[in-house]
Amino acid sequence: MANIVRADPFTDLAASWQRDIDRMFRSIAESFGGSGGMTARRADWLPAADVLTRGDDLVIRLELPGIDPDRDLEITIEDNTLHIRAERQEEDEEKGEGYIRRETSYGSFERALPLPSGVKAEDLKANYENGVLEIVVPRGAKRESQRVKVDVGSQKKK
Repeated sequence: MANIVRADPFTDLAASWQRDIDRMFRSIAESFGGSGGMTARRADWLPAADVLTRGDDLVIRLELPGIDPDRDLEITIEDNTLHIRAERQEEDEEKGEGYIRRETSYGSFERALPLPSGVKAEDLKANYENGVLEIVVPRGAKRESQRVKVDVGSQKKK
């Protein structure tokens, strides 16, 4: 014998809304890398590296806006590999009548780029200007681990 169930349009409507809201939150979570739950992953910051030659020199350029090269940038050479590490934190705040809007973006990255054999680490030059890091790697022959100084703008720092 079949049971008789009384239809309640408000319950059906609430259940439909709940399914739609659950679907919306799942969609948002998945767009942030979650797998259906309300989880989000921190976005990776990996700037593209332009690698080109200028004469006999190798030139590497990276766009690194929002960093302080003296504090947030480290460049080293070890075993004919150029290691570039940077971290940035940008804060934007806007105040208006009755509201404050703050946005903070942050991230760090590390790139390891193989260098041609015979690079002189002590002759490597790095310059950071207008958010662009340019590293000039001249041809030569010396292998050692060493930190590379970064010149900011047109002034030379020591």
